[in-house]
Amino acid sequence: THSSFDTIMSIGGGGGGAYLTAPTTSSSGSSGGSGGGGGGNSTGGAGGGSTANGNNGGVGLNSASSGGGGGGAGAVGVGGASSSIGGAGGVGLSNSITGSAVYYAGGGGGASDASVSAGGNGGGGAGGKGNSPEIIGVAGTANTGGGGGASRNDNIQGASGGSGVVILRFLTSGNTYTTKFLGNTQ
Repeated sequence: THSSFDTIMSIGGGGGGAYLTAPTTSSSGSSGGSGGGGGGNSTGGAGGGSTANGNNGGVGLNSASSGGGGGGAGAVGVGGASSSIGGAGGVGLSNSITGSAVYYAGGGGGASDASVSAGGNGGGGAGGKGNSPEIIGVAGTANTGGGGGASRNDNIQGASGGSGVVILRFLTSGNTYTTKFLGNTQ
């Protein structure tokens, strides 16, 4: 989900890819502030391309059930490593506009058979795993633009990306501002 204020828009994170059994293919991650990681199987899916806000997601590993990590604002997503290791999400970028350093737009983790892959620092959701107990991908954190984690579960789509955020900063020292309340006064 995108966030906007006036003409300023912050792009939400891209959703993660999925492992599909019929047909035996995988879906690619979707575009966003961070590109979603590609699902993995015999024809591992490509990571989702991103907008100018971030980088591409990693590619799912061919001939293995290993998805790529989603791209972050600071780095591309890592490709799937093996059937038991999905790619990690790319790191986001740090910004101190709120008064403390916060990472935004981290990539979602890729999925695999046996282990959960980390999302990138900056709100990226962790990737899921297929072996018992099955774990689906985790959604990106709201108000960060983080990418969603990929899923390995049969025919279950990857998680949604986190919404973006718009933060306004302006100087108050030496300036005068007038405010109006236009809502209902009852």
